[in-house]
Amino acid sequence: MQALRRIALGYPETEEGIACKGTAIECATFKVRNKTFLFVGAVEARLKLRESIDDANKLAVREPARFQVGGQGWVNIVFDSNNSAPLDVLERWIDESYRLIAPKQLVALLSERGTPTACSKTVKKKTAKTSGEKKTRSR
Repeated sequence: MQALRRIALGYPETEEGIACKGTAIECATFKVRNKTFLFVGAVEARLKLRESIDDANKLAVREPARFQVGGQGWVNIVFDSNNSAPLDVLERWIDESYRLIAPKQLVALLSERGTPTACSKTVKKKTAKTSGEKKTRSR
């Protein structure tokens, strides 16, 4: 799943975090301005699609154990030891998910389609806040 992490962190203002820490469903989250566009667990990934939802539905019909399409465009991809992740498809889908979730100003920094290459980016790894900390955002 390191390849997915590397792809996701290539987008402007992407932050990596942890959801459901310490539970069976713990997973890495990749957020842009506090909105998650990708969840990556030990054996699965989830992301949001719109343009590619028909392709995801076709894959879900062909391989229901690997691809599931849920409500509001969220797609779940399950990985196992017999099948490697379809990285070319996931790279396009991560791009689409980021573009759906990110603010328009950040999307404007990206090339027409494909992963970001020459755009300026800020990459942070979120840490847990202590009880006395307040979240601040520079504007």
